[in-house]
Amino acid sequence: MGDESSSDSDEDKESIDDKMKRITKLGKDGKIDELVKEARLTDVSPEMLAFASQKSKDLGNMAFQKREYEQALEYYSGALLGDAPEKYKIYSNRSACFFALGKYTEALVEATKAIKDNRAWSKGYFRAGRAALEMEYYQEALDMFQKGLDKEPSNKDLITWTEKARNIRNQHQKDQLVKKHATDYSKFEAVTKMQQDEEDEEEAANDPNRIILGDKYYSSSKMEQRQLKAMLGYKEPPPPPFEPTFNTDMIYRHDSRGLKTQNPIWDPTSREWRIDAKPAPSRVDYSDSEQAQAMAMFLERQTDVQYADEWLRLLDEQASPIDAYVSGVRDLIKQLMGGGGEEGEKRKSHSMIGNDARWLFLGIGSGLPMLTATRYLPTAEIIANTAHRAFYIADLSLTTAQQNGIRREQVRFIHRPSHELAIVDPDGEDINNLTGKVDCVVMDYEFFDPGLLGKGVLAKINHAKRKLVTSNHMMMPMGATVLCAPCEIVCPRGDGTDDLDWRCGDDTRWGAFYEVANLDEEGCTEPWRALGPVHEVFEFDFTESEMKMSGQTDLHFVAAEDGIFNCIAFWYRLALTANVELDHTPSSLAAPGAPKIKGSYNRHATQWLAAPVQVAKGDSVHVRASYSRARIRFEVMSPEVPKIDRRISCPRWLLLRLREEQRVDAYRKAIDKALEKIMEERENIPKLDRPPLRIAHLGAGLSQISMVAAKCAREAGITDKDIETHGYTVVAIEQMPKVVKLARRALRDNDLDKDVFLASEDVRKLPSQPQRAQLMIAELIDPGLLGEGILVLMSAARIKMCNAFEHQVIPARATIWAAAFEFGEQLKNVHGFDMSIFNHYRTGLMVDTDGALSNGSVRQMSNVFEVFKFDFEKNVMPQAHTINITPTETGKINAIIFWYEVQMDVEGDILLTNWPESIPPADFSMLEKDVHRPSPNRQAICHFQGHYIKEVVQGEPIEIDVGYSQAWPQFIWPGTEMVQKESGDRIPKPPPMPRHRLQFEKLKHETEDLEKKLQGGLMYDEEMLGDGYAAAERIALEPNGNPNFTIDPQNANYFHMMFFI
Repeated sequence: MGDESSSDSDEDKESIDDKMKRITKLGKDGKIDELVKEARLTDVSPEMLAFASQKSKDLGNMAFQKREYEQALEYYSGALLGDAPEKYKIYSNRSACFFALGKYTEALVEATKAIKDNRAWSKGYFRAGRAALEMEYYQEALDMFQKGLDKEPSNKDLITWTEKARNIRNQHQKDQLVKKHATDYSKFEAVTKMQQDEEDEEEAANDPNRIILGDKYYSSSKMEQRQLKAMLGYKEPPPPPFEPTFNTDMIYRHDSRGLKTQNPIWDPTSREWRIDAKPAPSRVDYSDSEQAQAMAMFLERQTDVQYADEWLRLLDEQASPIDAYVSGVRDLIKQLMGGGGEEGEKRKSHSMIGNDARWLFLGIGSGLPMLTATRYLPTAEIIANTAHRAFYIADLSLTTAQQNGIRREQVRFIHRPSHELAIVDPDGEDINNLTGKVDCVVMDYEFFDPGLLGKGVLAKINHAKRKLVTSNHMMMPMGATVLCAPCEIVCPRGDGTDDLDWRCGDDTRWGAFYEVANLDEEGCTEPWRALGPVHEVFEFDFTESEMKMSGQTDLHFVAAEDGIFNCIAFWYRLALTANVELDHTPSSLAAPGAPKIKGSYNRHATQWLAAPVQVAKGDSVHVRASYSRARIRFEVMSPEVPKIDRRISCPRWLLLRLREEQRVDAYRKAIDKALEKIMEERENIPKLDRPPLRIAHLGAGLSQISMVAAKCAREAGITDKDIETHGYTVVAIEQMPKVVKLARRALRDNDLDKDVFLASEDVRKLPSQPQRAQLMIAELIDPGLLGEGILVLMSAARIKMCNAFEHQVIPARATIWAAAFEFGEQLKNVHGFDMSIFNHYRTGLMVDTDGALSNGSVRQMSNVFEVFKFDFEKNVMPQAHTINITPTETGKINAIIFWYEVQMDVEGDILLTNWPESIPPADFSMLEKDVHRPSPNRQAICHFQGHYIKEVVQGEPIEIDVGYSQAWPQFIWPGTEMVQKESGDRIPKPPPMPRHRLQFEKLKHETEDLEKKLQGGLMYDEEMLGDGYAAAERIALEPNGNPNFTIDPQNANYFHMMFFI
């Protein structure tokens, strides 16, 4: 008996301890309302509460004097209980505590509470000024001190700090003037704005005690400002939506002389956008715009981050550019050494060069061309120029050479952009440059985009010829020919599996720059067809003394069949040497017997015409092709068609989804099955009591499945009268506003705008809906099942939109399957070189498992195993657990590939799965069901790096812990040390990495941070939004027109399109 009493006492004591910890934390955080509720202080008499409040304040003051600031915060929280007098002083004291602890944001929040409680008290402004000054809001800090002086002009502290803040502010403005054109990260954070417009606006609102926190370009201070203003009760109407317009004529006027361009400007007084027409700015020089410089720097860093992943993909697939460049270097060496061309023939010494030639590799790429030269020319002088600013690329290249036994004196690495190369004094200060002219130049494949000129290769060739080469040098590649064909690429017009008309989607087919694609059969693209024969457009001879930086030619296409001519596909044939070429002609247009291109990489460019041309067989279309320093463009001259100004775009993957017949078919069958049950149940309810049919659709996109559901409802018995009486049948939710705008056009085109209501909302922020849905459709499935937030959003929709116990869910259930794999062993021998160092850059989240298995870049190390089962119908979610894996091979496990098997209906007869087709199912009964696969069929992947790569032996079982967050499954080896991210998520502690990978991670995180700040500025600063759009358009029209930046054109094009999405 005594033992039981003791046990109960321990349990009570433990619960009291936990409760006290919780109450203490609430006090420390200043959450007074929650503290009162938790401690049940509502039952305490006012007198006792007032006594406790005063006692807490006294104890807080004593703790503050002892510099025990954490303890003081707890006491001051207690002092705020009840109707404590002079709360503003307590808020001020809490601000002082936070300030002493270095928590300046919290200090500023407490100071604003003090000001709000007593605007006539000067010390609140003093506290706010000190905190703002530490947060580098210099102008705002000065404003706070001056407002305090207005309340108490004789306050010595305020007089002193006002002068200090003014001096700091003035010095800061001088520093910014000095750094105005510096090309470093500071310009993302250090450009300040004047506040006069907003002050005038607030004065007009008759708020004499306003608090203004300043704006900074490329930071979230605008958001912080609005949050704090909201805290003080200041309400500001949201700005009208930003609706930019793109003038397609800008594409074709590459000199831009006399052409006006739009520059949207936000007028804070009238609170509206106005267009300021200016002469088109230079696409070669960004010195007149800090926004353009900053955006170009971000895009260049984004390009550098993608570098290793792009080359890893080419190496994994043993793609044609890899083989072609190695063969080209070998052929060039054979020519230099005087080889006759027959295998086994003895090489002759070359009278001019040969082993004595000086080689310059402009761009290193995979490193294989340079390594090939070192193997065959061990005594030649070889110079390798990284052509990038990112230091990890230089370190990666150097480490690759060392890993393959290349001596330091054999290759000299120069790390700088190629346009900065020059011949310098060997004894001078610039040791990172050339000391003499070179005989052989190899322009790496990385300098050529699918449209040939997009990365500014012409200027790079001219720079090399003018400053770096000898008079009778050799150049690889020797030249290139650009070819093209007129094409039709259109959305379905009622001929798809959904029987819907999607012609409105074709209005989004435009861009400031051309797009890239893979038009071969294995490529991930929409159906397309050539409407006429292939034409040669331009021929570039890189052996000439100087390349022309612009040119044009006229083409006359004769339509071979009827169609909609809305696109020109173009590509190049690269002559690396006289005997080696890289021909990217699409397989459907290539000559019979032409070598097949290996790899899934994008190798074709598509330029959308300013307006589509309807052609009949035999019609002639006159097209003018032109090129400038960094792009090729095509313009229809006749028949005359109007150039359409563009106001809306759409992510290309959404247009691709319109063609996913199996996905649409799976959803339609599941909807039909669910509606059949729902309509049967409705028949058992008296007609007057029968609720209207409601279907909730999450992740609607272009509303394809919404319209399919509406048509299914019509077929199930819903009539015009039902819709007239009860309203919409389908309520669809999609968060992208411009996509919703396009989807509404599709609804009207298909006469379903009365059946489907489409909202641009976050379902979590919706109010509870009075009409509840009997069916919920979630189109929130990514290759790893959870990545689009299906768990969170379905849970919110159940509460906000569905009947509590009487609704069906599509999908009903889902299983995640996985298997262990070994990636990258084949990289240990690529053309005789070890390229396995690129395995450090396996960071992607998706993989084409079937493709990887077929090209030999991956080896399956285990049988398939079940990871999780989710029951969406019953809202039952799995728990984290441990799985036993038995390896089927001896080797290394460095990745887990996982995929979903979704049961669309309750019975599990209709399946949607991205199960790799080359891997047998775990249960062959799956093949007896109605199986559908998405297209493209990709899987999710979790990579292991460093000491997390697991050595395994065939047949010896191992364990792995599996769990999941709201958006991603986790695979962790038992005993792994975990660390906490800033977001609160716990992840495995990063393993030790080589120096180049650490530099890559640093660059990646910096670039992600810059992107967040840039997007934050565009979201919360109206003036910057207009300036940012003008800068994005300027860069996207010719991304590498400015030779000071190396930008992937597709990144620039997408960034510009973001304003229209």
